[in-house]
Amino acid sequence: MNTNPLSPAAAAASPTFTLLFVDDEPDIVDSLQRSFRKDFKVLTATSGEAAIELLKAQPVDLIISDQRMPGLSGVDVLKAAKECQPEAIRILLTGYSDMESLVACVNEAGLYKYLTKPWEPEHLKLMVTRAIEHLDIERRLKRAGEQLTDAYHDAVTMLSIACEGKDEDTGFHVQRVQHLTEALAREMQLDELRARHMGIMSILHDVGKLSIPDAILKKPGKLDPDEWAVMREHPAHGVRILGDNPFYAEAREIAGGHHENWDGSGYPGGLAGETIPLSARIVKVVDVFDALTNRRPYKAPWPLAQALDHLREQAGRQFAPAVVEAFFRLHAAGVIDDVIQRWAGAGYQPVNKT
Repeated sequence: MNTNPLSPAAAAASPTFTLLFVDDEPDIVDSLQRSFRKDFKVLTATSGEAAIELLKAQPVDLIISDQRMPGLSGVDVLKAAKECQPEAIRILLTGYSDMESLVACVNEAGLYKYLTKPWEPEHLKLMVTRAIEHLDIERRLKRAGEQLTDAYHDAVTMLSIACEGKDEDTGFHVQRVQHLTEALAREMQLDELRARHMGIMSILHDVGKLSIPDAILKKPGKLDPDEWAVMREHPAHGVRILGDNPFYAEAREIAGGHHENWDGSGYPGGLAGETIPLSARIVKVVDVFDALTNRRPYKAPWPLAQALDHLREQAGRQFAPAVVEAFFRLHAAGVIDDVIQRWAGAGYQPVNKT
């Protein structure tokens, strides 16, 4: 049976895996090193203490440790490995009389497998091969997942860039909306993953403006009733553009709902209160605040104090009161100013605090 961990072609394209063998008998670790050095980078230690120092100093993919050693035991070594290198595979070498230690190792050190002494060399090679294959597949799947997530995020960014190209005067508006939305979601006790996703999806809040004629979108004055009726269609356009992929479900909520008002006077659906999705309630506050405090074709930037007063006055009418309260907590903590300063780019008018 071929026990090489990877075919020659795959091995050439794969990283070198590092193994650590721990045994207080030098002859055993020397034998193990000779058996595996052709296919792996091999480290050895003849005590538990030396093994732990190695684990602190460099990354290891797989650790095989004898259980019974002077000083620190194999269980101690693998417990330490679990703490400092949790991804590394842990295998224990044990005698039949060490079953109590084996149970402790399984429970405390997250043991992958164990091998009883004396072992068959081919059995050990096969165990290591299978373990490394398992680790390699896990890492490749993780990278593939990260690449897929990056691809989704790139698609979001590309759509937002296209939208900004239609509405050039917004500057870094979508970046500020993204990071303020994420911070506000976190302040409202949403978990980290949900808050980050909501922030990314908020980038697409005005993607429906891609369907709005430039003559309306870039008009320097107020819109007339007919133009305003066209502009009010952009939430529905946004929902349509975002399709039905489940990944963009929250983006659709935001695009379709960020012009709804808490009291039911908004558009396009006249939703009120908690029938408005939480994501849309959060982006509503952030979007209006950023629009007020930045220059637009039809208005000069408002002073910060005036914009904050508007949020406070409209809580319970235009805005969800709980979201406004959370926004003011972020403002008091300096988070709002931090985001504004980080994304003050071309086209951005500094906030007037007077």
